[in-house]
Amino acid sequence: PFLKLKIITFVETNNMTNEEIEAKAVELGVKHGCKVFPIVFKDVNGGDDVVGYIQEPPRVVKKRVMEKGLTQPISAASEVVDAYLIKEASDPRIFSEAPENDVYYIGATMEAYSLVKMAVNQFKKK
Repeated sequence: PFLKLKIITFVETNNMTNEEIEAKAVELGVKHGCKVFPIVFKDVNGGDDVVGYIQEPPRVVKKRVMEKGLTQPISAASEVVDAYLIKEASDPRIFSEAPENDVYYIGATMEAYSLVKMAVNQFKKK
């Protein structure tokens, strides 16, 4: 589900379909030369969806998140949001300092933490 062009500015999303959101993520990925993942939250006040786009961080950043994540997982993930959220294409409520928008920043932080995945060895010795 990552995360994951011409100059893009934030567009109202009340009419954007999942396909349009995904297409924009692909377009941003081409522009930035990496995988881009959309993150979508429902507005807590019943308004337009809150849509953001985050670049997949490089391996070195993922390793740092895993290491720091053992003691400070939220702090580690917030660094990823701060560095890899594509602000010009994302809803400004995600990175707003206003307390009423903290739910979106924290949601983006938790999603950034989930971008760090690992494969689990499936080999079973008989």
